[in-house]
This record gives sequence, C-alpha cells and structure tokens, in this order.
Amino acid sequence: MEKWECYRCSFVIENETPPEECPSCHYSVTFWIGHVDESQLTVKDFVRSSLLLLEANSSVMQAAKLMKENDAGSVLVTINGKTAGIVTERDVLYKVAASDLQASKTALKDIMSPTIFSATADTPITEALRIMARHHIRRLLVTENGKPVGMVSQRSILGGSFRVAKDSEAEDDHGFA
Repeated sequence: MEKWECYRCSFVIENETPPEECPSCHYSVTFWIGHVDESQLTVKDFVRSSLLLLEANSSVMQAAKLMKENDAGSVLVTINGKTAGIVTERDVLYKVAASDLQASKTALKDIMSPTIFSATADTPITEALRIMARHHIRRLLVTENGKPVGMVSQRSILGGSFRVAKDSEAEDDHGFA
C-alpha cells in the first residue's frame, strides 16, 4: 500500500491508487502527491533558479521568444528595475492570441498580472501546492532572505516528484535506504 496526500488539504490516504475525490475536502483531485514521511521536501528542492526579466514596455513577442529560448512558462515584468508583475504563457494565449492582438505591438504592462504570489525557499512543498490551489495559479516566485532566487511551478514539482520517486525506487532496488 502507498500513501497519497491531497495537494489541496494535505489529507493522507493509504491505498493502492489514489481516489478521484479527496475524502476529506471532497475536492476532485487531478493529482495526488506521493506522501513522504522521512524528509519534508521544500520549495528549494524544485526551484528553477533562472529568472527571466523584461521591462514593462517590452512586447509580448519579446517575452514569448525569451520564454521559448529558455523553455520557461513565465517572465517577470519590471519597471525601473523593480518587479511589477508577471506574464505567463497562459496570459499570452488568453489575453493576446484569443483577443487577436498583435504580439509585437502589445506591451507586457497591458497584459501582466500585477500580483505575484511567493514562497520562501524553506516552504514545505505541500504548502506551496496549497497556495497555488487556493489562488488558482501554477507558479510561485521563490525568495530567500527577502530576495528572489527563482520560480517553482506545478510542472516542476510534478516532474521533480517523479524524479524523487524514481530515485527512491532505484535506491530500494540496489539495497540502499
């Protein structure tokens, strides 16, 4: 039997496979986290340390190219060197492409989200996922000592969780604990 943790309310269930609905919060859970008892994983374990920055007057086209070149899903928007917002690939799709705007003539300041949710590097990963679920977002800015150090996304957490599980299985196969 495996232990599964609801990413929304942290309810832990022991079962062969996770249920489609959390018995505690009754949320239709799209993914469960493999419960980790031994060590508490933190945001730092999944952070992507390269931050992409562009000035608010930069075009959406510039942001899209930068995200593509760096295989990233977001760009932090700055005004006079200070972080003022965030533009995600979803913003480009919903606010530019779906509105038939010209990416080369649309400024980031016109489509950015001014609210950037963040977590410290030592935030437990389950808490980071709860923040994302509560605010209906997919990424968090990661800070350490009050300074931005990277981004963490649902995608990086899921990918990292699979890596951690695979590494754990490999250790078990080789007799390591």
